[in-house]
Amino acid sequence: MTFTLDKKIYEKLCEDYAQKDALLAPYAAKDSDCVRKTAYTPKIFRRQYVRDCEAIINLPLFNRYAGKTQVFSLKDNDDISTRAYHVQLVSRIARTIGGALKLNTDLIEAIALAHDLGHCPFGHKGEKMLDKAAQKYGYRFYHHVQSARYLTEVVGANVSLQVADGVLCHNGEKLANKYMPTQSSVKTFEDLEHKLSLAYEGKLDDENLFASTLEGCLVRIADVIAYIGKDRQDAAKLGYVPFENYRENVLGTFNHEIISSLSVDIINNSYGKNYIALGKDAYEALQGIFSDNYKEIYLSDHSAVDEYPDDKLADIISAVYETFYKDLTTDKKLTDKYYRPYIYPRKEAVDAYFERNAKYPERVATDIVAGMTDKYLLTFYDKITRA
Repeated sequence: MTFTLDKKIYEKLCEDYAQKDALLAPYAAKDSDCVRKTAYTPKIFRRQYVRDCEAIINLPLFNRYAGKTQVFSLKDNDDISTRAYHVQLVSRIARTIGGALKLNTDLIEAIALAHDLGHCPFGHKGEKMLDKAAQKYGYRFYHHVQSARYLTEVVGANVSLQVADGVLCHNGEKLANKYMPTQSSVKTFEDLEHKLSLAYEGKLDDENLFASTLEGCLVRIADVIAYIGKDRQDAAKLGYVPFENYRENVLGTFNHEIISSLSVDIINNSYGKNYIALGKDAYEALQGIFSDNYKEIYLSDHSAVDEYPDDKLADIISAVYETFYKDLTTDKKLTDKYYRPYIYPRKEAVDAYFERNAKYPERVATDIVAGMTDKYLLTFYDKITRA
């Protein structure tokens, strides 16, 4: 039995979507601009970037967001942010601003939901530790690069170039007062693959890594907006840093105030423009918040993992990495048991991934560790690596 849309409903939907498309800003990404490695013929109600959203939320690593650190690890407190909460907040903030700017909110949602798929266990702390483990073999690990690699190289999910590019360029640790596509922005999948190759060797210039779409540019700043106030809220909830410790600023004290202020400022400074911008006062205030957060939270003992000092956690990540690197260069028994079955439902895609990376065990070992949740990494170390 085949289910099809009623003809009259189909025709009405065509009219409705045509009207919506006509209202998009001149600089917004259109569905007709969408580029894929393998063509996709969209249904009228499941358009190009909607297809990407649905592909992303069905990926194994999307499901694992809930088990990955945002800032504070292994806390027995359900009110503390996980990576799952963070990506949804980024999506909501970016779609709200993007809607006001008449951008493509479907593309915004897809980039936002996928932007942190490459984050490894224990957040940015774990990122530095995994990078150090991989450097032994001449490979570098960056979570934004890994997110794009996961989509295009590991699972081959056939997401659009616009989504993969936005994910690669999302790095929310680099602030700017203006975000817009540049001459060096990705234009083809060949460009994307070249940038990934440079990143694997630590040669990608993050300072000029701007997305090729305004939607991708917006997600990058929305990433900052989503975590900058929420991390303070979490730190206060855990009793680490009271709000009084931070300097006063024009954006507000609490998370909702900062989100509202920055959203209004971006809309005021970006409406009808071919860039996403912050006003001078907002940008300087955001820099101040960023600086205070690093001092009070990110570089303090508050972000340490209970019962796992940094040197011990680094040893665990390195040991698990070495376990898989050795396995990949010998009989692949551990890889075949603990990794291969959980990569992607399509066997041919998984086989192609292993074939492409046969000469790069350091890449696959990094893929494996990066895909683990916090608790799974520790459990694997205790039961397999250390046993």
